[in-house]
Amino acid sequence: MRIEKVIFMGTPEFAVPTLVELSKTHFKPILCITQPDRPKGRKRKITPPEVKVKAEELNIPIIQPENVNSEKVLSQLEEISPDIIITVAYGEFLKKRIRLLPKFGCINLHPSLLPKYRGPAPVNFALFNNDEFTGNTIFKIVAEMDAGPILLQSKIEIEVDDYYTKLLNKLAKIGAKNVIEVLEDIESKGLITSEQDHSKVSYSYKLKKNDFILDWNNSAEFINNRVRGFAESPGLIASFRGKRFKLIEVKILQSRSGDDPGTVVKIIKNTGIVVATKDYDLLLSKVQPSGKRIMSSHAFNLGANIEIGEKFENGF
Repeated sequence: MRIEKVIFMGTPEFAVPTLVELSKTHFKPILCITQPDRPKGRKRKITPPEVKVKAEELNIPIIQPENVNSEKVLSQLEEISPDIIITVAYGEFLKKRIRLLPKFGCINLHPSLLPKYRGPAPVNFALFNNDEFTGNTIFKIVAEMDAGPILLQSKIEIEVDDYYTKLLNKLAKIGAKNVIEVLEDIESKGLITSEQDHSKVSYSYKLKKNDFILDWNNSAEFINNRVRGFAESPGLIASFRGKRFKLIEVKILQSRSGDDPGTVVKIIKNTGIVVATKDYDLLLSKVQPSGKRIMSSHAFNLGANIEIGEKFENGF
């Protein structure tokens, strides 16, 4: 039972490793569907999705519909009559007519151990909650979000030095190989799935503006988990002397200065800046001042000449 006509749907960098792995096999997509070019960055320059850039390198035909469920797209897909559609962070819901079109249905790679963290931000939430493990799930797409039957799960330990972009990249690379494994299994054994345990569902919601803003009145552990959950991009926002900066790496210390949260309690030469929180003190290791690159807090202090007793403020 050979899979020959594969369509791939994906948009951001997370989807690129899967597209690359597929292109190395007989599962190379005959069509790539990605989101339209969008404004990006501070200058709002029109920028193609990372998947589009890679698909062009791999000589894979591309379409970028504003509405993937339109009659025009559906006609194109019906003409192709795909064996399977693979989605990885595509960014749009597939309606029933598309889901039922491929011989083996539509499958999705999701970076969590479903039914945990259904929704758009599972890797962030795994770090926010200081989870020990995470992983990938490949499931068949159904009408309810991330609720379809599972074809494969792979589990990894979250290491103490993992942060959002690092962990996401790990899962992207592992997930690419997981997708190939699933396709090979379908060819050899058919489509074998197992239902999710719907009694254990949890959700990751779409992150809002306030989620990215640091509040020093929280515990050191809470702040550390938020920093890890946003590093290195998009970053957790704080402010100092009326200017924004992002916290990229912090370390929880055993000291409890008791100063007002956000107060600079110590400057450790060649190491960093120590700041009070609700409980334990935090060592700021890496920061990113607005409009600048990531740097050590030691380097930041050399330019800012911070004094003990000054205060870092909440983000704005």
